[in-house]
Amino acid sequence: MKKWSILVAVLLISWLAQPSFAQMGGGAAAPKFYGDFRPVVGAWAEYQVTTSGEAMKMKIAVVGKEGNDYWYETVVDAKPDGLVISKMLVSGSPDVSGSVKRMIIKQGREQAMEMPVQMLQTSAGAGKGETKGKIVEKGTESVKVPAGTFKAQRLQYQDGQAVVDTWVQKDVPPYGLVKSVSKETEMVLLGYGTGAKTQITETPQKFEIPQMPWR
Repeated sequence: MKKWSILVAVLLISWLAQPSFAQMGGGAAAPKFYGDFRPVVGAWAEYQVTTSGEAMKMKIAVVGKEGNDYWYETVVDAKPDGLVISKMLVSGSPDVSGSVKRMIIKQGREQAMEMPVQMLQTSAGAGKGETKGKIVEKGTESVKVPAGTFKAQRLQYQDGQAVVDTWVQKDVPPYGLVKSVSKETEMVLLGYGTGAKTQITETPQKFEIPQMPWR
């Protein structure tokens, strides 16, 4: 049951292409990628994500291509449990449920598992992850992060009381995100580049939903 709970949590969070904040013991919403998804095989970006005073590293990368679809991989350093990796074959933005064709997840030294597409669609719901608020352009600013100083476009996402400021620069793959700040969470760019390879090298097992006993 414990392993089942972990898999479901990783599935739901990775589905949104966001870091596993459950591993940090917090319930704050993770920052969302508001830039346009521009996949290039081998491109990667690494971020430090801080929420509730705790920090973790997250690396996103485009690690392959099948036809017109791309393999998009998220790696979260979820200490002390090891790396949590999600790898999705997408036809468009990973944030949109209908674009995900396949999904493989792996935690620490556990066997990689391929999740049923039907489960992905049921868990996420059609259109989950699409922006519902509005995005306001705030002009161009100079922003300094661990990866360097960037001349970036500032965008502000507004949805009721929720406000997220993001700074994007087109040369940073695959979303252009340099920095993102909300009330609960900050994400800053640590580095980016090319040559990324998948960190899931074994053949994944097919994940089957366990049958719950009747009472």
